[in-house]
Amino acid sequence: MRRGLRFRLAITHLAVAVLAIVAVAIIVSYSGSRRFDSYLSDVQGARNEAVVRTLTETYRAPDGWDATAIYALSRVATLNNVDVAVYSPEGQLLFTVQGRHQNQGAGGGYGQGWGSGSGGGPPSSSPAPQVTSLSPAEFKLQSYPITVDGVQVATAEVYMPRGARAAAESAYQSALIRNLLLAAGLAGALALLVSLLVSRRITGPLEELTDAAADVTGGNLDVRVAPRANDEVGALAAAFNSMADRLARDEQWRRDMTSDLSHELRTPLATIQSRVEALEDGVLPATPENLRVIGEEVERLGRLLGALRSLNELESEDLGIEHQRVELAGLAADAVDRVQTAYAAKGVRLETDCEDVAVIADRDRLLQVLVNLLDNALKFTPSDGHVMLSTGRDEEPPGSAGEGQPAPTGTLSSRGPWARFSVSDEGPGIDPIDRPFIFDRFYRSQGARGTPGAGLGLAICRALVEAHGGTITVDDAPGGGALFTVRLPLSD
Repeated sequence: MRRGLRFRLAITHLAVAVLAIVAVAIIVSYSGSRRFDSYLSDVQGARNEAVVRTLTETYRAPDGWDATAIYALSRVATLNNVDVAVYSPEGQLLFTVQGRHQNQGAGGGYGQGWGSGSGGGPPSSSPAPQVTSLSPAEFKLQSYPITVDGVQVATAEVYMPRGARAAAESAYQSALIRNLLLAAGLAGALALLVSLLVSRRITGPLEELTDAAADVTGGNLDVRVAPRANDEVGALAAAFNSMADRLARDEQWRRDMTSDLSHELRTPLATIQSRVEALEDGVLPATPENLRVIGEEVERLGRLLGALRSLNELESEDLGIEHQRVELAGLAADAVDRVQTAYAAKGVRLETDCEDVAVIADRDRLLQVLVNLLDNALKFTPSDGHVMLSTGRDEEPPGSAGEGQPAPTGTLSSRGPWARFSVSDEGPGIDPIDRPFIFDRFYRSQGARGTPGAGLGLAICRALVEAHGGTITVDDAPGGGALFTVRLPLSD
């Protein structure tokens, strides 16, 4: 997988480079050829215009061109690599200039035939091809009128060799192909180098993640990876670390749950077994007192199993809720009556501050939530401590209390205010690390390891509150300890 990804990245970069060079070559070859042709035509036109301009400037009426003028024209023709034939307006050849032959070192120079107005002498009638020694396939002919003071005095025919243009085009194409091949090779080498750097940067963290995932598969839940960049790969590394953290917590939770359940089951079963064996051996008489101890342990097992069954029912979708108007102040008074004896036995004061607000809810279910919270507060509050129970209206948005807690899953009214009841204790409090998981079933924080219970009470509370469309949160109490707050939609 690792080599395959690096190989694919290298091939991809190389293919992109090659395709780019091919595209550039096609575009440059097409547009460059057209522009080169236009350039050659412009250059040749400028050369021809130089010849015509020289003929126009050196004309002297009425004699025409003298030997000095023809020599100057021959220099211009030689410089521009063309042959020139000058004809009178009647079509008679006046003189010729062979600049191409001089450039090629083939001898020659210039010849002249004198016609009318050219200093006397018989006119020459030699055709231009004989003068230039070129066949029609070897040259390109262009004619230009020579006009002086608005009067055409002659016609100049400029003979341009085709071989020079072909040689220039061939040299241009060769240079272009050579440069494109050089660019392709350089681009390919750079693409391979870039692919090596990029693939190492991409596959390095992926290889580390793969090794870490293999370690997790092998049971090592302590492995973590360091995010190297703030990109998708870094986000993947962070997600892997979060997953590993959650797996480690779940594994620890599973071990703690097994330990707690075994403890909760072993203690009553050991008591029942010892009592039954004593009754069988006749060590203890079968008195109502001895039988009551067995009955209490059986009830303890029944409560544990009932809590598990209740939690499964609450988390199912077919939970039945009886909606009725419930006054929270009266509900709080009933809860206090139920737990007052246990509070008095431990020496914990239970104080109330209740405002009479109403909600639409199942009274028995809410009473179960409130009693569970009061029992939980009593469990962690030391003797001579106190627990505060309060009810009222709450303008604070649901779920804002308790930093680091999970988002509420209940369906809340989008309008405020809300009804609230809260229970605060003077216990050791709940560590912020444990707060996101405190309402999970069987979850017990380190501070609750030595207390009785299987860790189902708060899970049941959350399930009941969310079934009513509310939220339950935990925060630090003002005087230390934990503060549990339940918010419900206020009844209109």
